[in-house]
Amino acid sequence: MHFRLFGISGILLTAASALHAGDLPSSTQGKEAVGMVNPSSRFQVENGWNLFLNTEFLWWVAKEDGLYYAQSGFTPAPADVLTPDKGVSFKGHLQKVKPHFRPGFRIGLGGNMSYDEWDIFLYWTWFKSHARGHAHGSLLTLWAHPQVAGNGTTSASSAKAKLSLHYNLIDLEMGRSLWAGKHFSMRPFIGIRGAWIDQHFDIHYDYTTTPETDGRIRAESDFEGVGARAGLDMRFALHGGWSFYSIASASMLYGFYDCDFSEHWESTKVAVARDGFHNAATTAQLALGVRWDTYVHKDRYHFGLYAMWEQNIWFGLNKMNHYFHNLNDGSLEQMNGDLTLSGGTFGVRFDF
Repeated sequence: MHFRLFGISGILLTAASALHAGDLPSSTQGKEAVGMVNPSSRFQVENGWNLFLNTEFLWWVAKEDGLYYAQSGFTPAPADVLTPDKGVSFKGHLQKVKPHFRPGFRIGLGGNMSYDEWDIFLYWTWFKSHARGHAHGSLLTLWAHPQVAGNGTTSASSAKAKLSLHYNLIDLEMGRSLWAGKHFSMRPFIGIRGAWIDQHFDIHYDYTTTPETDGRIRAESDFEGVGARAGLDMRFALHGGWSFYSIASASMLYGFYDCDFSEHWESTKVAVARDGFHNAATTAQLALGVRWDTYVHKDRYHFGLYAMWEQNIWFGLNKMNHYFHNLNDGSLEQMNGDLTLSGGTFGVRFDF
């Protein structure tokens, strides 16, 4: 066995040595390259400050897992029927808030550095969204409901729900654009990300009590954190300044979650649950599109126009507390759903 491992290791080392022998002097291996680097592919103007401005219009939709608030088609069982298959009839749908595309923006300022032809870029992303839903009929309430007159109710005649999202990101990144082929450019980058993301889920039930009463629920999942971000931009140059463009990045953040829960029945506050804790957040970004770049006034200025489809996924960001049945039953689950923001990103870049 030891002989076999030794033989395999020898073959791998021999193959690796044959592949790389003579590529670089042994004195440079494992060290910084001196005069042997990929040429820069960054946009750079003549006799200017080599600063650049980016402005992007976002047309995104925000979708999140786990936001079902009611179940239609519910029929309460007769008092003398105990078996589940005969006691409840159901032919309906799970009701969930329906998001729509909303506008947002991303603005930034950057500059080209002289050191090894790196660049530095600071930008802010802002997006705000509301998703709503409403249902009528015989409804099963899927979130908490209070104990009413000694007998808990699990049904409602109508329900309304609304998810409010406020999304703010600050990114500071450093990268280097380089030619990896005659028409293929890439820009690896690394940086710091700060995030402020507030989410509020509000539900209004009209309970089937006698007389009819109403209940209002609010669940929150607010996150504030900071962490590291790294990724890669790629550009496939075509003709006439046109190119295909893509971005892939990932971020790891650590911060504070505020996940309070409250409920009112009529004018009475019947539940308040405070929940704040520190935890991590992970996100991934993917984008693919097309762009056009040109220089004007004897290369004194550069303009770039681009359009792409972008998708940002925040894994497990929905930490809302979800109570089941009567509040005094203590049936609680903390959700762990993903938040996805996707849609069109349309940008303009100006170098001067």
